[in-house]
Amino acid sequence: MLALGTLLLAIVTAGCDKDAYSMDRVDSKAYITPDGDLYVEELFTYTFKGDYEGVTRAVSPGEHDGIEFFEAYVPPEGKKLGEFSYEHLERLKTEWNGENETYYVYDAAKDETKRVYYRYRIDKAAVRYSDVGQLDWRFFKNNKQELHHVTLDVFLPSGDGKADVHAYLLDRSGGTVTTGGESAVHYENPVLSERGDAHLSIFFPQEQLSQMTASEKKVSASELLQKEQKAEARLKARDAKMRQAGNVLRVLTAVALLGALMYNVLSVRTLSAWFGHRSVTKRELEELDPLMKTYVLRKGKLKSQDFIAGLLSLRSRGHVTVKEVQASKRFLEEPTAPDATLEFTLQGKAEQLNAADRQLIHWLFAEKRAFRLDSVAFPTFKEKQDQKQIMKYRLLAAKHAKNFQQWCSILAKTEPYAREVRFNGLLKLLAPLTVIVHYGLLLYLFYADAASAAAILTVAVLIGIAGIFACVKYKNKWWLVAYLTGCFFAGAQLTHEQGMDAYLIFVLSSLLFAALMPRTILSTEMMKYRFALKKSKKRLAKGGDAPTGDAAAAERDAEDAVLLGVVPKYLKNMEKKDAAGTVLSAAALPVLLHAELLSSLAYTQSHLNFIPPRPPYSSVDSGGGYDGGGGGGGDGGGTGAF
Repeated sequence: MLALGTLLLAIVTAGCDKDAYSMDRVDSKAYITPDGDLYVEELFTYTFKGDYEGVTRAVSPGEHDGIEFFEAYVPPEGKKLGEFSYEHLERLKTEWNGENETYYVYDAAKDETKRVYYRYRIDKAAVRYSDVGQLDWRFFKNNKQELHHVTLDVFLPSGDGKADVHAYLLDRSGGTVTTGGESAVHYENPVLSERGDAHLSIFFPQEQLSQMTASEKKVSASELLQKEQKAEARLKARDAKMRQAGNVLRVLTAVALLGALMYNVLSVRTLSAWFGHRSVTKRELEELDPLMKTYVLRKGKLKSQDFIAGLLSLRSRGHVTVKEVQASKRFLEEPTAPDATLEFTLQGKAEQLNAADRQLIHWLFAEKRAFRLDSVAFPTFKEKQDQKQIMKYRLLAAKHAKNFQQWCSILAKTEPYAREVRFNGLLKLLAPLTVIVHYGLLLYLFYADAASAAAILTVAVLIGIAGIFACVKYKNKWWLVAYLTGCFFAGAQLTHEQGMDAYLIFVLSSLLFAALMPRTILSTEMMKYRFALKKSKKRLAKGGDAPTGDAAAAERDAEDAVLLGVVPKYLKNMEKKDAAGTVLSAAALPVLLHAELLSSLAYTQSHLNFIPPRPPYSSVDSGGGYDGGGGGGGDGGGTGAF
């Protein structure tokens, strides 16, 4: 759920910007020259809301020799493209950033509509073969936002629009192309998506390229046309394929949601345990081993403070004794720290215990047969002022965490804990199945969306690597969640909105299923006990039962409050119930875990995880800043504004 929330926040935040701009109209004219170059004129109309330094234009040389020049001007008012020349116009400052193949044009704007005129020339954009000439051009690529009312006219060197021309368009955002008009090829698109990639292939008589040497590559006109026809047919079949994929995705989404509901909420085992937990008697709950109570409640995922449950378990079995002692001097000097703590003394031989108990004793009783609880509490306020003390506790924190993890690892393999709480074997099947389904669907959707081979290959490699990790690390389901998150962002690159929406909903459903899938499962009996323990936890959080003066009952409630992690709430609400303040008072009842000592224990638990403060960073500039070469060079480039 945290991953889903973070993902949603990132999406919402990305869409929130106090400033905004739009590209309202784009008119272009491209002229193929006899030597194969492409001379282009463009007139962009922008509307700005907020302050901007200028605009950007991504121009990719692609497989061509390069860009001979690129210039930007302020066009005359009221003139359309083709009705004016660049001569005598105000030229704007431009800078090129080769890393993102973007020109940065400095023309400040604030809350206004303005136009910018571009002219540039691409060297050797066309290719001359033995029997045909070809222009293969992605004329709008890497757009920051969608472009509105886009038109493009391509002219042959002869200027003859009626020449034998074949034009093929790969535009997944819905543009159209016609031939035989005033220009050789005319393209228009009401809205070119920011994810669109207008790819135009034009074939014309090779005699038009009279000043160009024919390519040595042996390719016939029929082969080139056949290749483009296949791509065109693939694009035409896109809607039908996406509708079919959408039907499959809706079925899979229903399966994922139903699976999440049935397995986690409405499963037979869960419902049976919930209805059956009332059969667990109070005596049976009292007789349950202290460590097992915490272990079952946490479903095997103990927290660092839960080592105390292990000590109380040893105490219940007679392997340690415990008494109240004065706190260490460092706590006596701390106003907010407790004045008393618990001291556990080892009884008998550790060899008689199981592996987990021996590990706990080796960890806590390594130096002597007595262990003081406040010895693992980390620095007081006074100690935090000393860097040497901080380094000391940093090492102790690392050692404590290492020992705790070793104990948890051994405990998970020790009976009866290994039998009552075990790894969910379904994850071993779920992870590879989910990876395979999403991997196959993503590749198919990109193919059906008529994506380029490079895009499909990129998705195949990146998502494939993430999928391998999710399968290998199946015991940690968050790798699967990370994989699905990657699938979400990959699916967001699809341009077919219906197909994209259906897939993203399926990914979110799969994320929900994966996030809710438990890593461990309890035995049927322990599921009943867990529901009973949760009910007891709620009771203790409200202060327990009404005061009765029964020392044994008060002791059991206090111990359970420790085991179930509700000591602060238990003490707070218990005092409200007992106006006289006698319940669990050391003077009123002869119990070990009286109110003062419970507060001390809670203090220790809350001071186990020590994250030392970091030294402040220097504010001196290193002098190694990067100059993007185009003002906004660090923003990733693309056609838009900065």
